[in-house]
Amino acid sequence: MSGTCRVRLALGLVLFGAAAGCRSLPGPPSLLDGGLVSSPPLPAEREQAARAHALYSLGIHHELADEYDLAGQAYLRASELDPGNERILLRLASILVLQRRTEDALRTVEEFIDRYPSSEKALGWLAAFYGSTGDQERVLQLYRRMTRQFPANPLGWLQLASATARQSPDTPADVIRILESGLAKARPPTALRQELVRLHLARMREAPDEPARRQARRNAIARLREVADELPGDMDTLFALGDLLVRDEQLEEAIQVYEKIERLQPADLQVKQRLARTFLAMDDQAKAIAVLERLAARDTGSANIHFYLGELYLQSGDAANAEEQFRTAAQASPDDPAPWLRLAALQAELSSEQAIATLNEALGTMPGNPRLLEVLALIHLGQNQYAKAEKLLAQVWQTVSADDPDAIPSNLFFYNYATVCTHLRRVPDAADWLERALGQEPALLDLYMQRVLTGTPSFRQTATRVLNNLAKRNTSFGAALHGNLATLYLARENPSRAVKEFKRALAIIQSDPLQSDVLTPRFHFWHGVALDQAKQTNLAVEQFETAIRLDPDYAEALNYLAYLWAVRGERLDEALRHIQTALDLDPENPAFLDTLGWIYFQQGRYEDALDLLQQADRLRPGDPEILDHIRQTLDKLGR
Repeated sequence: MSGTCRVRLALGLVLFGAAAGCRSLPGPPSLLDGGLVSSPPLPAEREQAARAHALYSLGIHHELADEYDLAGQAYLRASELDPGNERILLRLASILVLQRRTEDALRTVEEFIDRYPSSEKALGWLAAFYGSTGDQERVLQLYRRMTRQFPANPLGWLQLASATARQSPDTPADVIRILESGLAKARPPTALRQELVRLHLARMREAPDEPARRQARRNAIARLREVADELPGDMDTLFALGDLLVRDEQLEEAIQVYEKIERLQPADLQVKQRLARTFLAMDDQAKAIAVLERLAARDTGSANIHFYLGELYLQSGDAANAEEQFRTAAQASPDDPAPWLRLAALQAELSSEQAIATLNEALGTMPGNPRLLEVLALIHLGQNQYAKAEKLLAQVWQTVSADDPDAIPSNLFFYNYATVCTHLRRVPDAADWLERALGQEPALLDLYMQRVLTGTPSFRQTATRVLNNLAKRNTSFGAALHGNLATLYLARENPSRAVKEFKRALAIIQSDPLQSDVLTPRFHFWHGVALDQAKQTNLAVEQFETAIRLDPDYAEALNYLAYLWAVRGERLDEALRHIQTALDLDPENPAFLDTLGWIYFQQGRYEDALDLLQQADRLRPGDPEILDHIRQTLDKLGR
């Protein structure tokens, strides 16, 4: 080996060893418990092995204390006592790397392989080392040797394929040939088949024409069938196979695959809809419908085909045919809630009463089904029939929790129950259910607040009491609760109380920094609004500036701060820059146009101001503030 090659090799080995670390190699077996026992002397060979093991353990101890010299000495003596121990040898080599004795490490492993050519781990270690130096040809030689000596190990074939791809990224056919060769020898070959699927899919995406895409797709399908046979319960494999079969217009087999998924996951109501959407991947929707219609005519009892047809008709805008198909699917599988729920959801868009009748019909065949009851409750909630909705949700909870006290009926069940109880002014109950909802998903607080802020004044008042009740509890989302309470008090025109709630949120964050994710640009913006309305404008400016620093495109904050400065007749140049940025983001916003007009007014540019203020008036006619600005501007112009 030349001097240059040795330098490059040494550097590569150091980097490799530092990255992998000696501790990546397996440690010694655990020691047996016990005290002093009387036993006969060990045979010489076993005595030697025991001493090697003890030295190995001592080396581990020194290595964990970063005493690499002592660890290396212990491993070397252990290796001398047990020269055929692969684990000790590789540990010694890794310590040599950490000591920057990379050539010694390399020579140690190569000599070991010369003595014990069947050492697969040593070959892999050596290949990884040469890979770190960039000597790809030597890496390929070693991995080829591994596949010859250990053909049943799938890892060797995968490593050879990976090394080949790194050396020749433009020739994926070579990689495919290696993996195909490994299929006949490796056990199990599943990992090779999965890698082949990935390669065929990549070729399908990159294919220059449809024949090439079709061939790559069918190659992937063939391998996926084999993987599905080897891993019969693997959902990802089955979904991928079904998707490709649909794209290849092999719909009958695709439906068989999907029905297998449903048998494996019968409780997942999302499966049917997810599978139905797969048919939409076909470029010709009308063709997909025609094929499924033919299949439905041949197999009149297949609920799934009618369900898929319902989804396709719905996507194409044919609600009448969609409703007919969902009803046919429901009648074909009266104990499956999925088609009944889809039918009711479609009917609810036009007639809540019709949807309620459908759900009651389904409950006749599936009495007490929690999914049907929950959807029925939501329809009553939409009709403002809160007592009926609460009764149904209570029934759902009793049914589900009787089997499992920790069960969650659906992702939004707790949130919906909290909403119903808020409407019924049952404050403690609403707080209890909302606490459960936020423990499940903290982001549901935003959904609750959206409903509150768009609700009636009475609903907002009750929701304020609910949040106050919850804020008194020791939760992990107290800062978010107080921040949203502040927003509610602003909506109720109580800025001084809003300021107090913002301060409480900040105090919680100071004692619990894990809740600092509440400090969003939106938080600082509304804190600024509260401070401004509470006549603490200087402090408000700081909050707006923080919001803009966190989000330079926060148009509302840019406008609010610009308007504050415009009203006070100060920092007009900065105000102008802020409002121009806001208008770039939203050029037709009347509030932004009014702000720019008022800045021009303060600068004495009355004609420009009047033009902008009149534009704002056309976009928001009758706004008293805009009209007042127009009046003052006309006064300045003497009109």
